[in-house]
Amino acid sequence: MRQTILLLATAVIIGAGCATSSGDGAPVPAARSGEMTSDGLMKVETDRRGDFFLREDHGIGGYDAIVVAPSFVNYKRSSNRLDPDVEVAYLAASEQAVMDAAEEAGAPIVDAPGPCTIAIGVGFLNVELARSDTADILGEMVFVIQYQDSVSGEALLRYVEPQLIERESDGTSREEQIRISFDRMIAEVNVTSALRAATGTPSGPRPGCQGSLVKVGLPAE
Repeated sequence: MRQTILLLATAVIIGAGCATSSGDGAPVPAARSGEMTSDGLMKVETDRRGDFFLREDHGIGGYDAIVVAPSFVNYKRSSNRLDPDVEVAYLAASEQAVMDAAEEAGAPIVDAPGPCTIAIGVGFLNVELARSDTADILGEMVFVIQYQDSVSGEALLRYVEPQLIERESDGTSREEQIRISFDRMIAEVNVTSALRAATGTPSGPRPGCQGSLVKVGLPAE
């Protein structure tokens, strides 16, 4: 599962509205509103701060359960790195946040992939942390929440939001400011809003499935 998530990183970056680079260093154009990403997701308008991408035939409401995919951090080459223990803690907290959000929404959670199961993962892409404590911008990255078919790995839904960590002048240390920013991003993981946006038009159950997630995504009657 981790390999599948990492293989999709390039598509996530392209779909995030920011340019990446090809092997020869040439910029790769980002997907614009109404255009399709390289892995088949279409950008749709929402009232959230970030960008929301959805596969036209996603069928998310036809699934029954959620499995938590491994979280990941993808650094730019020029970036400073998080302390390994801190990075592990953030990744674990991100996975726990998905689980907590799913439980709060009443979505069934399972331990393994299956034909009726969606994998939901959180990642931090294009991370660039400043090497200087006095830099005005201590860090920037793209925060992503992605829904995939847990068996095929096909991307179904993606929410991406560029993040900026600006240096505060209140005496808070660089490490603490970065920690606060990561904690805030993790705390904002919301399974229900993405399901609701995706299942505004109810999906029929997948073959052999009950279609339980449509009940999680839609407002109660």
